[in-house]
Amino acid sequence: MILTSVSLKRPVFATVTILALITLGLVSYLSLNIDEWPDLEFPFVTVKVEYKGASPEQVDSKITQKVEEAISSVSGVKHITSSAREGVSITTIEFTLETLAATAAQDVRDKLGRIRGDLPQDADEPVIMRFDPAESPIVSVAVTGNMSIREMTNLVDDVIKRRLETINGVGSIEVTGKLERQIHIDLEKDKLAAYGLTIPEIVESLKAENLEVPGGKLTKGEREISMRTMGNLPTPAEFLNAPLARREGIQLYVGHVATVKDVTEEPVEITKVNGKPAVGLDVMKQSGTNTVKVANDITKAVGALRKDMPPGVELTIVRDTSVTVKESVGDVLFNLVLGGALAVVIVFVFLGNWRSTVISAIAIPASIIATFFTMKLLGFSINTMSLLALSLAVGLLIDDAIVVIENIVRHMEMGKSKYQAALEGTSEIGLAVTATTLTLVAVFVPVGMMTGIVGQFFKQFGITVAFAVLVSLFIAFTLTPMLAANYLEVAHGQQQNLLGRALMWWNTRFDRVTGSYGGFLKMALGHRWKVVAAAVALFIGSLAITPLLGSSFVGRTDNGEFMIKADVEPGTSVAGSGTLADRMAAELKTLPEVVLVYSSADVDTIDMFVKLTDKRDRKRGMSAILTDVRAKLNAIPGVKVSILQKAGLKEEKPVALVIRGESLDVLDGIAEEAQKIMENTKGAVDVVSTYKPGKPDLQIDVKRDRAADLGVSTGNIADTLRTMFNGLTVSQYKDGDDRYDVQVRLKEDNRATLDDLSGIFLSSKYKDKNDKTVMVPLSQVTETVYATSPSQINRYDRQREIRLTANLEGTSLGEFNKAFFAEIKKIELPPGYTAGAVGESERMGETFTSMVMALFLAVAFIFFVLAAQFESYMDPFAIMLSLPLAIIGAILGLLVMRSDLSIMSMIGIVMLMGLVTKNAILLIDFAKQRQGEGADRDTALVDAAVIRMRPIMMTTAAMIFGMLPLAVGIGPGAEARAPMAHAIIGGLVTSTILTLVVVPVVYSLIDDFKKQQFGLKIKSKKAQTL
Repeated sequence: MILTSVSLKRPVFATVTILALITLGLVSYLSLNIDEWPDLEFPFVTVKVEYKGASPEQVDSKITQKVEEAISSVSGVKHITSSAREGVSITTIEFTLETLAATAAQDVRDKLGRIRGDLPQDADEPVIMRFDPAESPIVSVAVTGNMSIREMTNLVDDVIKRRLETINGVGSIEVTGKLERQIHIDLEKDKLAAYGLTIPEIVESLKAENLEVPGGKLTKGEREISMRTMGNLPTPAEFLNAPLARREGIQLYVGHVATVKDVTEEPVEITKVNGKPAVGLDVMKQSGTNTVKVANDITKAVGALRKDMPPGVELTIVRDTSVTVKESVGDVLFNLVLGGALAVVIVFVFLGNWRSTVISAIAIPASIIATFFTMKLLGFSINTMSLLALSLAVGLLIDDAIVVIENIVRHMEMGKSKYQAALEGTSEIGLAVTATTLTLVAVFVPVGMMTGIVGQFFKQFGITVAFAVLVSLFIAFTLTPMLAANYLEVAHGQQQNLLGRALMWWNTRFDRVTGSYGGFLKMALGHRWKVVAAAVALFIGSLAITPLLGSSFVGRTDNGEFMIKADVEPGTSVAGSGTLADRMAAELKTLPEVVLVYSSADVDTIDMFVKLTDKRDRKRGMSAILTDVRAKLNAIPGVKVSILQKAGLKEEKPVALVIRGESLDVLDGIAEEAQKIMENTKGAVDVVSTYKPGKPDLQIDVKRDRAADLGVSTGNIADTLRTMFNGLTVSQYKDGDDRYDVQVRLKEDNRATLDDLSGIFLSSKYKDKNDKTVMVPLSQVTETVYATSPSQINRYDRQREIRLTANLEGTSLGEFNKAFFAEIKKIELPPGYTAGAVGESERMGETFTSMVMALFLAVAFIFFVLAAQFESYMDPFAIMLSLPLAIIGAILGLLVMRSDLSIMSMIGIVMLMGLVTKNAILLIDFAKQRQGEGADRDTALVDAAVIRMRPIMMTTAAMIFGMLPLAVGIGPGAEARAPMAHAIIGGLVTSTILTLVVVPVVYSLIDDFKKQQFGLKIKSKKAQTL
């Protein structure tokens, strides 16, 4: 081995090389960002258009469908999902992963720019957003106190928000629950009729007043002077003097037909903290910044702001995602350190020599720290996935050093010098150790190359493990033999202290077990087909019990937080939703575990964020608490509750069924039948449909023939009605640096009933005998129809859809889907209508397919490595037999620990493919060396098995104990990570035990087959020669 030879001859060079890697790693570690998850590029763009006062059907036809048509031709579009609700259209475009999100967003912006003229003029400008986890709030702050919401809004805008925006790393801040100042011009319909004025006339007149318009530039010599037309009204009262029109020679002003009020805008949402009215600030960080650092700076700034607040005003940090990040990352770091310590203890127990233990153990911190340098170069962050990779690899990082040091000790016990033992001991197993490491790297290459969002998610995991084990291999061939040659001593004689006697007792017993194992292996080699039959039976038996495992995508975690989304009766006002939210908050506060309830109520919907006491201080788990929450909240009349827990990056329900087609009535019929099936399927709770008919809808139908005869346009009628009841912003009032909306509408008591329509007039195309425009009552050209309409219209790929969602209690997603979809298939769908799973169910299927492909690629790459090492196409099959033997334990491990077959456990099974071949490689490689020295095959196999049993058991025990803290899973988010360790530990136990017997047996059978085939070929060639 060239690396080993150079390191032994130049120990200082070897030392400083490793120190350089460690230094680079430490410097890199200090500059790495800390986040909960890897920083991913999501190919999603969202378009939001507000159209205040419009019904869902109007929003759908006038905005959503036009937006969909425009963006459908954008390159790279994969799916289009849209939702039309009262006053707002939201369209989400999913692009192919090859599409750059920034490019996609610009293409969407260009397409929408071309159709802006086709959208209603009074609709807001389309807002285009890219989906980025960084755009989710990292900190939410609530302001409460003994002042009005309007006063708190001013305090937030003028002081708190401005202070937080100056923090380095803060991106944007959204203010919720605010109420701003407005200037209302309240029209009186009787006066309008008396003066013969129409609402559109007044709107146009006011738009022409209260202006500040650039007037160009005036050049005078070498100087340039800007000009502005200043038409701002100085006070709200001045709006009364704004001119409107002339009637019979008299100039009419706003004051003739309206009153002007300086008021607070009507609430569109009500925000509260523990029942107290509040204004909230959701703080987003800039992409690529350190979540923990930014959140810490925000917390410090909030602490400083508290000192500057007026008496009675409180600032409460209601949500801080960095707490979960720090706890989750801290838990993984603790597991990493504890796992490493346990692995070192195991090595000491087997070697019984503190020097050899220390030399081996150096590989763990050195490899981990050096890997941080690679992470920095590749743009990775310290996150749950990268640290999870290191936690799982902690037992692997010492493996190569264990095998090398154990073989060096064995050579020293033969009487060789330390230098000679280090060189020959490392060279003897160098090829085998290289092969074992390359098989691990071969396994994680497919993991790092998985497609889809999940593939991006696990990229850092696979690459981090691969580089860590490569660094450990480098250390095993350089630093380990160098230190052994200079500092390792082999203990001689019996140790007298208690620890020494205990280690002596253990090693004596282990030697006896090793001797017994040698005898058992000889017997197994005499009954080879029985051994093979037993192994096959165990494998088939494990596959037979696989259906007993549940399956899920990503497990729910108990991080002490959850969301509640409550649907209320269609047509419920903001105030009505607020009252129900208060009742819900009061019920939640009766639970001893609830410490904070942060609610937001708007039309038809209530959203709540609930924080619990620390997991360690609770007597009940999250599941039991949520059962109580459902019982208490669903008992409130008019409320349908859904609970959302975080799974990975999203807070969503695990079950989602989408029914697609054109007719909402047909879709509704299918959805009702499917909803009954879902509700009756075992485990389903919080079953909700996105289709909610029954929202009161008063339709004003235009009598088109009559309106056409009178010269009244439908647009004129619609604009009049919108202004009357919804109000229309016609201008902005400037007060210092602030601007406030000026709204025109009827006085409140003039728009209380339908009868008020009769007192509103529109101008016709006719003139009377005095050449005055004939005024037409609004009631003459319209008629009213009472109806109901859906509160929300959803589309998927430009087809209407209804989505059913549910949470699960007491069953896995796989078990539920099997029972549920068996019944769904019985529903006869009309032509053009489809029903299928989306969300977690869809992603679970896609991910499991990717995982199976990764598994096959891992097996293929392992074969390539082994075939290259042994220069044989047949010998690798004996080693690879350990792969199905590992599956046996993985399934049993998941079953015993009651873990689901999830994306995490699947990654563990893929990882097993590389781990379990290590033992078989060490055994077969040594056996082939003994055969090369002249030993017969069976003797070589027995000798190799007996000699290699100690390093095999050491490396396996080190890996198992290194992953034990992860398997126990007691920290935040541990429930989702633990199944990976359960699968690996179970697989290591069975594969190690069975590998020591089955692999030598199968190798001997393959060897006989090769000899038989080779012998037949020799005889055939001789016959042809004769």
